[in-house]
Amino acid sequence: MAETATESRANRVRGSLIGGAIGDALGYQIEFSHGVAPRMVTRFANDVGIISDDTQMTLFTACGLLWRQTRWHLRGIAMLPPEAIYLAYLDWLGTQQKVDEHMSVSWIKDIPELNVLRDPGMTCIEALSSSKAGTLSEPINDSKGCGGVMRIAPIPLCINEDAIGEFSARSCALTHGHPLAILSAYVLGYIIYYVLADYSVEEATKTAIQKMNDWSAKDAVSSYADEKIELAELCNLAIKLAHSKIENQDAIRQLGGGWVSEEAIAIAIYCSIKYQDNFEDAIVAAANHDGDSDSTAAITGNIIGARVGYEGIPDYYKNNIELKDVILELANDLANGVPEEMTDEWLKKYLYLTRD
Repeated sequence: MAETATESRANRVRGSLIGGAIGDALGYQIEFSHGVAPRMVTRFANDVGIISDDTQMTLFTACGLLWRQTRWHLRGIAMLPPEAIYLAYLDWLGTQQKVDEHMSVSWIKDIPELNVLRDPGMTCIEALSSSKAGTLSEPINDSKGCGGVMRIAPIPLCINEDAIGEFSARSCALTHGHPLAILSAYVLGYIIYYVLADYSVEEATKTAIQKMNDWSAKDAVSSYADEKIELAELCNLAIKLAHSKIENQDAIRQLGGGWVSEEAIAIAIYCSIKYQDNFEDAIVAAANHDGDSDSTAAITGNIIGARVGYEGIPDYYKNNIELKDVILELANDLANGVPEEMTDEWLKKYLYLTRD
């Protein structure tokens, strides 16, 4: 029997969320290594894919969105998604260090594997510890580190098309204020969305760049004109390199190390276009370089996972990733959305914030 459109979308949503976790875990093994050889890592150490802070924050992003959607269905009124995501990030901060009391929104906050330090980005820690959320008009800093983009995948998995870029950008701005970080999040949100809608990765990237060029953030200090040109040029270079015969590491070296947002998404675009129907080859290429290998492979996994779907990801990776059941549970909730008649199980998670 042919797969229905609903089943196909759910498969792709699951693929994107768990694909990001798999890429993260693969690259995390060599994140701070130097002299990385091609295909130095292709499997998990001891056959266990340990996630980093990238996946931790991504899962909290999902929780914030689903908590907010549940409140909307129950009360007909709710804060905007970036505001709910901010509360979820404060929950994540509480898993890393002691924090002041705040409105909790995340049922996953007590899961042991999420209450461990996995090399969290200091920009995220410092920004969230400031008791102030960054905005487009009032940036909290001038950081363009990739920590602002590696966590936004759940937004295009459950937000309407017309708002994806804006909410992705605003969610990045909570902790990272540089225009290139904000624009990178905007572009990545749309890339994932259009790949989910069955565009090729190249088509999705070009469409996302066009939408970025047309975007004018009304409450931003500027329309980021120079930064739009810079990001578009880097993304177009990634597309060009993906069609060349240059070796992966040489191509990635031209795009940067991935420590900053624009380089991270450019590397992911390169790997995702070059290997758009081969999940393993894409994340292996994205992980094996002297740079921020977990973030570049995580973003690549989000994109390629949306392309090939959960069923297109090799069993080895799916069966050995940490928190597989939790990731799939959140992916299913993102794919299905809030049920018209909320079950006790749903209310426990997204109203009472517990699974027990």
